[in-house]
Amino acid sequence: SAGAALAVLAGPAFGMFEKPGASARAEGMAGAFTAVSDEPGAHAMNPAGLALVPGVQFTGSYGLLFGGLGTNLHNGSFAASYAAGRFGTAALAAVKTGFELHSEQTMRLAHGFLLGRDLAFGYGVSGYHLYQQDVGNGYSWGLDLGMLARLYRVWSVGFSARNLNMPRLGTGSEADLPVRLAFGVAYRPQAGIVSAFDVSKEPGQPTRVSIGQEFRLVRDYLTLRGGVQTSPVRMAAGLRTGVGNVSVDYALKTHPTLPLEHVFGLAVGF
Repeated sequence: SAGAALAVLAGPAFGMFEKPGASARAEGMAGAFTAVSDEPGAHAMNPAGLALVPGVQFTGSYGLLFGGLGTNLHNGSFAASYAAGRFGTAALAAVKTGFELHSEQTMRLAHGFLLGRDLAFGYGVSGYHLYQQDVGNGYSWGLDLGMLARLYRVWSVGFSARNLNMPRLGTGSEADLPVRLAFGVAYRPQAGIVSAFDVSKEPGQPTRVSIGQEFRLVRDYLTLRGGVQTSPVRMAAGLRTGVGNVSVDYALKTHPTLPLEHVFGLAVGF
C-alpha cells in the first residue's frame, strides 16, 4: 500500500536518498564494494574506482524495492563513463527511487583519476530533487570523496565519504540526507575471484558490516555472487552472464520483515 511504501522510505532503516544508485553487481555482493568499485557504478560506492574503468561504458539497473509493496516502489539508475587517458575517467549518472506519491531523483557527476600507479582519488557532486504529493518539491546537493589503493598486487583498500557537506531538505532531523563513511578491503587471488569486506557508518545508525564474494565460473558467460550484511541482516545473491561487450546482471536480496528485492542490470562497453 502507499502507506507501507511511505513508511519504508521515511523509516529509520531506510530514510531519504538511501539508494545512491549502486549497480546490480554491488547489490549481489551485499554492498561490499568500496574496495572493488571498478565499473561505472563506482560513482555511487567509491568515485575513486572510476580511475580503473577503461573506454566508454554504459550501465543501468532497475528493481522493485521489497516487491514494490503494491505501489510500484522502485529504484532505477543509469550511468555513462568515459576514460580520458591520464586525465582519468568521468561518469554521469541519474538515479530515481520512489512511487507515485514520493519521488527521489539524483543527478551525479563523478571523476576518478590516478595519483600514482597504485593509488586513485575520486570525487562526485550530486544534485538532489525530492517530490512529495501534497508537500511539493525540495532541492539540495552533496559532495562525495573517495580513495582506492592497491597493495601487494592481490589486495586493495578503499575509503569513501558520501554527502560530506551534510546536505538537508527542509527542517528537522528527518530532513538530513545520509552522511556515510565507508572503509573496504578486497582480495583478488586470481582473475575472476573477488572477496570483499566493508564497514560503513551513518550518524545515528548502527555500524554496518558487509561481506561479499564474486566467482567467475565460465569466462564471459557466467559469474556468481553472494554476500551478507548487518543492520539489518540481509542476504544477497547474484549472477552475471553475457556475450562480448554486453552483460546482464541479476541480484536478489532478503530482508528480515519485508519481501524479497530483485535487481536487474545491463552493462555495455566499448
